[in-house]
Amino acid sequence: MTSIGRGSGGPPWSVDLLADLQAGALDPQQAEQLWPQVNADPEAREILAALEATQADLREFANVPAPPMPANFAARLDAAIAAESQARAQATQTATPPPAAPVVSLDAARKRRNQRLGIGIGIFAAAAAAVGITFAALPGGTSDPSAPPVAQGPLNFPSESIGPEQLQAAKGGTDYGPFSDKEKLAGCFQAIGISPNVEPLGVKQVTVDGKQGTLFVLASTPPGTFRLVTVGQDCGPGNPSKIVDKPGVR
Repeated sequence: MTSIGRGSGGPPWSVDLLADLQAGALDPQQAEQLWPQVNADPEAREILAALEATQADLREFANVPAPPMPANFAARLDAAIAAESQARAQATQTATPPPAAPVVSLDAARKRRNQRLGIGIGIFAAAAAAVGITFAALPGGTSDPSAPPVAQGPLNFPSESIGPEQLQAAKGGTDYGPFSDKEKLAGCFQAIGISPNVEPLGVKQVTVDGKQGTLFVLASTPPGTFRLVTVGQDCGPGNPSKIVDKPGVR
């Protein structure tokens, strides 16, 4: 193949330009003008094929199962849980028991149940802290208004923090949610200026700034980076409903 130059409107084609075109990152009008020229150029088609092969390799890599927890960390966690459980049991045995009541009310029974649940959670949290392990809370809700807010995580985050953590959580995902319908997906992509022919490298349902949305992982430039686009569930023709759009994420 001859060398590819840095042109922006015709041969010799810029690799960056072809990558943007293939990823749907160009203005729709510009993309409509370039596609016939690119399809008629064998060198350009060869570059696009290489980009598609790279995307396929990335999708396969994203589906590789995560390795198990190292045995030494698992042993330390088990030992810490056992030690904390024994310490709690000894403290409970030495405590002065409350006087027995002839009749146990429903409220008292619920209170004791909640206390036992709190002790169990405390044992696990203390054990995790003892071995230096942290856990990210999953997104969710609670019907108790006095409960503390759910911790933020890769699928429940403020728009300004979108980045590598969300990329890893969504890359390779296939949870299209309301966009499982191809026509609805194409209409949404056209509304936000992305070619309907673009195939996402990952899709996840997320919560951004408290709003339900769909996160799409798209190829970006320079090579090796990704574009993260989150839209509302009502995204469609004439209604972009774009929540956050961040290119160049590694």
